[in-house]
Amino acid sequence: MNKKLFLDGFIDRISTQFSLSSDLSFEILSIAAFLDMTFNEVIDNASTIVHKSGGHDGGIDGVYLDEDEHECILHVFQIKHSGDVGDNVLSKFVNDYRNIFVLDNAANIPLNEKIQTALANYRSAVMSGKVVETKLYFVFNGEITSQNRPLIKRHEEGSEYLRVYDSLDLYERIDDLLMEHKKRKDVRFSFMAEKSNISLKHDPQALISFQIQNIKAINFRLSALELCKLLDVEYEINRRVDTVFSENIRGFLRYNKTNRKIRETLESDYAEYFPFLNNGITIVAEQVKIPREMQAGFYPVEAKNPVIVNGLQTTHVIYETYKKNPQQLDGVFVLIRLYETSEQDVLSRITDATNTQSPINFRDKVSNKDFNSYARALFQMRGIGYFTKRGEGFDTQSALQMKSSVHSDIVLKFWYATFEELPEVAKNAKSKVLEEIFEASQSENHRLFRLFNGDKDSPVYQQLFRAYQMYTFVTQKRNDVDRTQIDDSVYYADELLTYGLYKLGANETEFEEAYQKVYMAIVEIVTREKAALSARGISYSHNSYFKSAKSRFDLNTQMGFIEKELVTEGLM
Repeated sequence: MNKKLFLDGFIDRISTQFSLSSDLSFEILSIAAFLDMTFNEVIDNASTIVHKSGGHDGGIDGVYLDEDEHECILHVFQIKHSGDVGDNVLSKFVNDYRNIFVLDNAANIPLNEKIQTALANYRSAVMSGKVVETKLYFVFNGEITSQNRPLIKRHEEGSEYLRVYDSLDLYERIDDLLMEHKKRKDVRFSFMAEKSNISLKHDPQALISFQIQNIKAINFRLSALELCKLLDVEYEINRRVDTVFSENIRGFLRYNKTNRKIRETLESDYAEYFPFLNNGITIVAEQVKIPREMQAGFYPVEAKNPVIVNGLQTTHVIYETYKKNPQQLDGVFVLIRLYETSEQDVLSRITDATNTQSPINFRDKVSNKDFNSYARALFQMRGIGYFTKRGEGFDTQSALQMKSSVHSDIVLKFWYATFEELPEVAKNAKSKVLEEIFEASQSENHRLFRLFNGDKDSPVYQQLFRAYQMYTFVTQKRNDVDRTQIDDSVYYADELLTYGLYKLGANETEFEEAYQKVYMAIVEIVTREKAALSARGISYSHNSYFKSAKSRFDLNTQMGFIEKELVTEGLM
């Protein structure tokens, strides 16, 4: 295996680029791999490393609150560069997490600004009524063996949030990311549809098939074990199973409430009722061959390159059950809706329509748009990696020569905070931002179509680069300044600070002066807001304030900015 060769290569690269020790570089690598962030993004937004004020990380090496309008996930990391994992270390990690995030730092231990900010954002999300899903990652640079596996299993079973990952898991995760944007090899699979157990005539029914224009549709009942065979074939051909899932839907959510119920049903004594309790699986294939009648007592349905566009969560739970105990799925069936189409827009519409309960991953949907190709070229000419797809940050060919890197969704988010002049929306609902940009790239009637239609002469490319420059300046100021010298509001106000730089029309040489003006104005409006809420007996929260339109309105008033709707298009 080349595990050590590759991991050491990444660690050396991070150590050289960011002047970090091997231990800290291993931390950055691990967080980047499991969260699919660039190394710059990890240092800016997830790592608890603080250069100015030293430690006080509360025993946590990385924390990232992935918060959007409708869902929120707290990712917490403890990472050991050593090859050992011990009972006390695992217990301490879980206890450190519980003290800070479950008990709201009941032990009152000193926390650096990154942990304090994460805790405040977490507290604000909870107070807003959101249920925050938690994921604890313990990563060590050794291997899980027969000697330490019982210890690890005991701790994982003792905490539903905890997963322990070794260097092999890290190596596999990096390999997954490297393979993510590579072309899927063709897969051909035959679904063996189940016959009816009601109709007992000469040709018992099994299929409901019809065609609308050039799209075929077929519905049938399938053994859960047959569904698992599809994933086995996918792995055999493409070395992974997630290539069978549409890029347009989010990844497996582990065992949240819904997935736990699916698992409980499969493990119950009423598992045969599964097709009555589940909405089934929607699959789109490039080609489908449908038998006109029963063949030797069977109904084989041939499909080329089947893609699961709805039912990812169900399929994952079934497949994990299959890998642990295939006999558990005996007599379990699932309903299948299979469509034949090779038209991308039709696939997208089916995906959107059938995923009403799962937010669409618009980061993936935007990634292939023409405007992103031009933006990538512009950034790369300036030595900046602009990554639109998952895993590109680990592709040495596209990343090694770059002096810094960023994912496109970060740039688009801060473009929305600045040129769209809606910093509160950018902070609160990144998926909404990406959805609007995706729609703008599709529809001539959208108000932003002239920017995102893929025209090489669109003014958006210069705007995206300016937004990136302002974003990087603001995050560097946040991370490099001595905590004792600034107001803590700067740890929550990236979007509003960037918006302020934009409204002042500052270029790169003017950022420092403009930043100080915006910073002082934000301190002033925060002070007033605290006083106003205190007078009404209401507690103040930085996170809530900067997610509200009031923060933008207050800054506009404080600095004399003109609201966007009063500005002519030619001045924008």
